[in-house]
Amino acid sequence: MRLNTMAAVMTQISKLELDSAAFYEGMAAKFPGLAGELGRWVKENKRQEKNIKQTYYGVITDTLESNYAFEGLDTDEFDFDMTMPGDQAAAKAKAASLEQGIADFYKKAAQLSEGLMADVPRVLKRIANKRDDRVEDME
Repeated sequence: MRLNTMAAVMTQISKLELDSAAFYEGMAAKFPGLAGELGRWVKENKRQEKNIKQTYYGVITDTLESNYAFEGLDTDEFDFDMTMPGDQAAAKAKAASLEQGIADFYKKAAQLSEGLMADVPRVLKRIANKRDDRVEDME
């Protein structure tokens, strides 16, 4: 599905953050050695989802200004398989791949919305940078 509006992007952000949080909860349960770090990621995902919503609702005064800001953003490009691999090494590789994909989503959304909004792209870029750090942590 192509995303054109901020409302559609918000729906996708909620899906990415909450689905990946659930994946990390399952991963932490299966691999207790990773539970500390993944537990922090789960909390951070939920904070990030809340933060981007608050930023969006705090700055949008005219819904027309965010319409069609996201032409070219498609959920099919950012639909991730979140089945749990059988061993820890494969799970870490999958987590790194998932984080890279989510970071790419945030970067593309930020780039597409820069011309129409200021605060939202800034938050999207900050979250993308955190996701890039997570990729390094899993590698």
